[in-house]
Amino acid sequence: MKKFLVRLLVFSILISSIILFLLHRYGGYVDYFYNKCASPRQSAIIIGDSRSFQGLQPSVFNDNLSKDFDLPMYNFSFTLAQVSYGESLLNGIKAKINAKTKNGLFVLSVHPYILSQRDKDDFEKGIYFEESFPPGNMKYLAMNPNIEYFFKNYDYFHFKAVIRKNSIVHNDGWLEEYNLPKDTATLSEWKKNQIKLYGGFKSKWKKSNYRIEQLSQTIKFLKNHGTVVLVRMPSSDKIVAIEKEYWQDFNSDITKVASENKVQYMDFTKNSSEYKTYDGVHLDKVGGQKFTKAVCDSILKFKKN
Repeated sequence: MKKFLVRLLVFSILISSIILFLLHRYGGYVDYFYNKCASPRQSAIIIGDSRSFQGLQPSVFNDNLSKDFDLPMYNFSFTLAQVSYGESLLNGIKAKINAKTKNGLFVLSVHPYILSQRDKDDFEKGIYFEESFPPGNMKYLAMNPNIEYFFKNYDYFHFKAVIRKNSIVHNDGWLEEYNLPKDTATLSEWKKNQIKLYGGFKSKWKKSNYRIEQLSQTIKFLKNHGTVVLVRMPSSDKIVAIEKEYWQDFNSDITKVASENKVQYMDFTKNSSEYKTYDGVHLDKVGGQKFTKAVCDSILKFKKN
């Protein structure tokens, strides 16, 4: 029995070591989120869901704003399935930020659904959906190798992706899709699916004063370390219309938050036609470069004023 347990322990250590090696070497393919929890603390980060995960490119910030802020920029975005503004995300940000940073840049992506109370939330009972997912279920977000992530979030490992290589999360946290379809039929179907998805959220979720307050608390914390900007990213007209019907006063509410905290708010839904999404929600590589440059220009203009 003792020999069996020893062999089992050795085997477990060997398998774990192999997996950790693969995550270290190919983490950008294997798991969208592992490297976000295994990279060092940062002085400048992008925060949000899949819109900013794909659409805001750190390299563009570095090329345009390195003289004005403590860069490089890191994309600390996840997807809407994992994050919403709340205490868990704020704790994750605190665990990711270099405490000595004073001139950082923090770009917070906002839209109605990332500030909503969801059907799985029960605030009165202290139930927040995001506490079950990274980074909300993590304590250590700058540890490499990240053993905590390995045990808590192994469901996100997809080792076949190393062979397929349809997408990659770069070392700066930006998600690049390599294999986007070019035929209009597939893209049209994707757009229909997004409209159905966001229309479904509209019937199950509701706007949340708690999450608005947590956004404000996040801004207050980050202002101690540099400049904070709020960005509402471009979407298709149909997605914007759904969001408008769902949360009619969203821009007024965010403008109020920005004004109270004396930070910049950019709403690019008014210019959505300039930045075409491939599915109504997400920008591709070229569109993301153009959009990120526009965000940089707006930050510089605001700073000069």
